[in-house]
Amino acid sequence: MTSRIETNFEGLVISLVIALLLLLGTCANFAFTQEEQTTSTISIKITSHVTGQQVPVGELTISGTSTDNNITECTVYADWNDQKPFQKALATGPGGVNDYSTWKFTYAQNYHLITNGTNNLTSKLSCLSNPMNLTKWNSIDVIGEVSLTIQKNNFTSGNQPTSFEGQTPTTIGNNTENITDESQINTSLSNAPDNNNTSRTMIPEDNPTAAVPNNKTGNSIIDFFKGMFGS
Repeated sequence: MTSRIETNFEGLVISLVIALLLLLGTCANFAFTQEEQTTSTISIKITSHVTGQQVPVGELTISGTSTDNNITECTVYADWNDQKPFQKALATGPGGVNDYSTWKFTYAQNYHLITNGTNNLTSKLSCLSNPMNLTKWNSIDVIGEVSLTIQKNNFTSGNQPTSFEGQTPTTIGNNTENITDESQINTSLSNAPDNNNTSRTMIPEDNPTAAVPNNKTGNSIIDFFKGMFGS
């Protein structure tokens, strides 16, 4: 009699354990399904740049989109080659500083620069939710190229034209002027001051229209002899 009761008790315990395991499994599956459905409603994507794109080494700014807005409690982060901690991105959505519908992040010296070779860039959207937070990731691999950096620097610096380009440098006195027209050169030279004299007296050879000095005294006899023998 006692043996039968013990057997029935053991069977009851086993049945309860099995039922409890089934219940726990069902609850876990339901919670996972609910989380999966909720997580699928959020998303994030890097729109600039794309996987495989060659970029200059050094600083690089990426940008992207997400399902966040100025009402939902979400934040976008970024990292380089899984180097933690994640860095907070800048919200650029129309809703203001909390609107990560569009965003950007710059890889700079204060976190990590783009290096030569493959760089894994990851963006993360983290949203507050019950019973647990929701997270989505999106990653790209860009190729850092030193040659592109050199080309970019050369393009930025460029060859600036000098102030004499397309002009004729002409020295007038102690000053050098840039003359672009032949008539300007002639005018500038004719108006140039004489380095040896502060003033210049025009002589008849220089100016045909200059008046001849009058040497007459008013006395006819004296003027007659001056005319014959010269002044």
